[in-house]
Amino acid sequence: MAEPPAGRRHRVNRQAYAERFARGDSYGLLLVSIVLLYVAIAASSHQSLWAQFFVSVLLGGVLLLAFHTSHVRARGLTIGIVLVVVADLSNLLQALLDRRGSDGSTYIMFVLVLVAPVVILNRIIRHDTIGLETILGAICVYVLIAIAFAGIYAGINDAEPTGFFAQHVVVDNVDFLYFSFVTITTVGFGDLTAGTSTGRVVVTFEALVGQIFLVTLVARLVSMYGVTRRPARDGPGDDDSAGAP
Repeated sequence: MAEPPAGRRHRVNRQAYAERFARGDSYGLLLVSIVLLYVAIAASSHQSLWAQFFVSVLLGGVLLLAFHTSHVRARGLTIGIVLVVVADLSNLLQALLDRRGSDGSTYIMFVLVLVAPVVILNRIIRHDTIGLETILGAICVYVLIAIAFAGIYAGINDAEPTGFFAQHVVVDNVDFLYFSFVTITTVGFGDLTAGTSTGRVVVTFEALVGQIFLVTLVARLVSMYGVTRRPARDGPGDDDSAGAP
């Protein structure tokens, strides 16, 4: 019996998406994953050890997706997988043993969060044609930078005797994320402010990085949408066009 046209169309679409995912440059999917990660971190603000493990697994998946879609070489991707697995296993053991403490897994994830925007940028600036995926990749970098600064603020909060915020409130993950995104977008509500000299310096740096990134790279990519910067190379896997019409 012949397959219905609708079923055949869906199967073809799934195959096409699977092939596109295998080729990389799936920055739309990566952006959705980052947004889901943000929601998960915010939802687990008063987190248990099991919630911490869940966020660690989700964060690791997002970072590995960033590496895959940015065409990181096999060796680099393997190193990333090993580090993510080590960090996730560490968080799993803490949850099983009901033991809190710093075992280095947080630092492993933080380093990967810092590396992810670099590998994405390295990929999108190599796109032969500026397309939708190129712009989405730049947005992914922007959001990941904000998440990275939230981690820096959390670290300062742990290091400073008085904490990070001048308000001396009891803080959790969502506060650092909220403050970081308010800072990088220069909204500046003022309900939370940095209370130490170190914090103020880092906050100023984030605001500068955020604005320079938007008005230079993102604005430039949007203005070049659909532009082919050099002839596309022949051969499988060499097409760097990314979502251009």
